[in-house]
Amino acid sequence: MKIKCPHCESRAIITHHNRINRKSADVYLNCTGKDCGARSVMRISHAYDLTPPASTLTDAIHEIIANMPEEERRDLVRKYAPDRPVPAPMRQAALF
Repeated sequence: MKIKCPHCESRAIITHHNRINRKSADVYLNCTGKDCGARSVMRISHAYDLTPPASTLTDAIHEIIANMPEEERRDLVRKYAPDRPVPAPMRQAALF
C-alpha cells in the first residue's frame, strides 16, 4: 500500500501504528519529500466487505436450510447429494 503525504503528496513511510480496535488503527507517517519532512498520523479503518468471509456465508446457508420445509430440504439432498441418505423428518419437541 502506498501512502502519500497529506501536505505535499510525496511518498510517506509508515514508521509504526497503534491499533484502536479490530477494524481501525492510527498509522504514523514520515514524509520523504525534501522540502516537506512532515510527520503525521492517518487513521485507517475497514469500510466494508466486497465478499464476506466464507464462514459468514456458510452460517447463512445452514440457517436457511434449517428453516426450510421438510420436503424442500429432502429435495435439496436428493439433488445435490444423491449418494447420501435422505434425512428423516425432524421431530418437534412436545411443549407439555
